[in-house]
Amino acid sequence: MNVMPHSATMPRISVSSRVERLPKSSYQTLLCWLLIVAWFVEAIDLGGMSFLMPVLGKAFHLNPKTLGYLGSISFAGMFVGSLISGNLSDRFGRKKILIASMAFWGTAGLLLSIAWSIESLFVFRFLLGVGLGAQVPIGITMLSELIPSSIRGKYLALYQAFLPVGVAGAGLLTYLVLPRFNWHGVFFVEALPALWLFVLWKYMPESPRWLEAKSRFTEADKVIGDIETKVQKSTGKELPPPVEVVTAGDYSKEAPKKGFGELVTRAYLPIMVMAALWQGSTMLGFYGLNTWLSALLVAKGFSIIKSTGFVSLIALGGLPAYFLVTYLAEKIGRKWNAAFFMIMTGVGAYVWGSATTFALVIILGLIFQYFYYGMAIANNVYLPELWPTHLRGTGVGFGLSCGRIGALIGPILLGYVMANFGPMAVFGVAAGIMVFGGLAIIVLGPETKGRVF
Repeated sequence: MNVMPHSATMPRISVSSRVERLPKSSYQTLLCWLLIVAWFVEAIDLGGMSFLMPVLGKAFHLNPKTLGYLGSISFAGMFVGSLISGNLSDRFGRKKILIASMAFWGTAGLLLSIAWSIESLFVFRFLLGVGLGAQVPIGITMLSELIPSSIRGKYLALYQAFLPVGVAGAGLLTYLVLPRFNWHGVFFVEALPALWLFVLWKYMPESPRWLEAKSRFTEADKVIGDIETKVQKSTGKELPPPVEVVTAGDYSKEAPKKGFGELVTRAYLPIMVMAALWQGSTMLGFYGLNTWLSALLVAKGFSIIKSTGFVSLIALGGLPAYFLVTYLAEKIGRKWNAAFFMIMTGVGAYVWGSATTFALVIILGLIFQYFYYGMAIANNVYLPELWPTHLRGTGVGFGLSCGRIGALIGPILLGYVMANFGPMAVFGVAAGIMVFGGLAIIVLGPETKGRVF
């Protein structure tokens, strides 16, 4: 078996070198799917609120302004979760914090299903947001560290492609459960898939790159050795010998390793600014518009149940975007891929806002969703590649927490726009915000294609 030992007389082979020489295998696919399912069940909860906004408004007698605050409160929780969990995963490990995050949002989801007042609804929705926000940066961080750079973009794109599937799943659950069990039953059913954490606990290894970055070399070698053994078993072939690779590492050799404080040093400040503008504008437009989709369709004359079906259907328009994102990520690079999809999402949003008939809602909605979810996929291929291993959780968490600020503002801002200027203005404002995010990437973003870490 071609697994590389080391001793006092033999130089140690780095984890990056050992990961990079791994061929594509069914075991890597298994690891990817373990994380994809975790993301899928989270995406159900992420997208679920947009389908219930009109229902909750009626149940609790909420005006549009208060509904906007309800849509934003979970993003306030996600801001806290993203900001904290990335740093915690850099300190204590990817796997532990991933599992803890799922346990947290699953529990909060069950509590949300028994909310008895406006106050309890807001509190439990905030707590659910904390757990959801905590899981997001760890999932893409962990996946990016387990896969060789040659296929990393493809796997990250596939992972994020399940966001529209999760949103469509939330719509399907709402459509099936809401008429019989009301919103209580919908929230209860959406919380149960968090039990997937037990599967992760049993089958998902810790990131060997993280273990190595923490100087836990014996554990790192054991984990990567086990991965090598399973990859070799799944392919039935000897592994090629590792060739020591040059990793991207830090942007500056002088950058001190001091956790979150390192992000504000000169080495990383340009990336910080770009991530803040890019992620903030992305999620302000993305989640702000998504929160109001059902309400926007209701305003155009469609019923609540019908609008739920429409949003679920058009969400599936995002699935084919996986193929274009994967192609462009390797053809034109991560930076231009992300910028392209952001700008086209803005254009698509504005065009979709003109839809007035059933046919146009479906056709233009599918086109919009193609770019909308393509943007999400492209962004999450790009984001984890911006940071070295010892800062990846913190850096991804920071970027996403900036995004949550945008997501927090989005439903409130677009709720105000809808109340005062109408549905078309909502699409116009969201479009402008997302185009701005694309320009931020073009001006400030570095290229990361092929980066080894």
